[in-house]
Amino acid sequence: MNLHHPAYKAMTRKARELAMMLFNETQQKFPEITFSSIMPSPELRKRYWIMVTGELSEERHNAMREFVADRGTDILIDEGYSFAAKLKHTLDTA
Repeated sequence: MNLHHPAYKAMTRKARELAMMLFNETQQKFPEITFSSIMPSPELRKRYWIMVTGELSEERHNAMREFVADRGTDILIDEGYSFAAKLKHTLDTA
């Protein structure tokens, strides 16, 4: 984990905890992903992108995006922080 990245250090403790909680929950459901980094969204304050790597089929990638969107909505409503997971590499299965 790149916990020394300036963007990670600039996050509040609560945002870091929520980001890692969401990543851990996502990795339990999609064990083929690994954590890469966290980046702040350039558009919105209190929105972060959790960067992950892994070999996912298009179907698994879509399922992961749906899972993160659902959990991210819960976190946004409960805590006021917005998260998205961005996959750096997807396996082509076409």
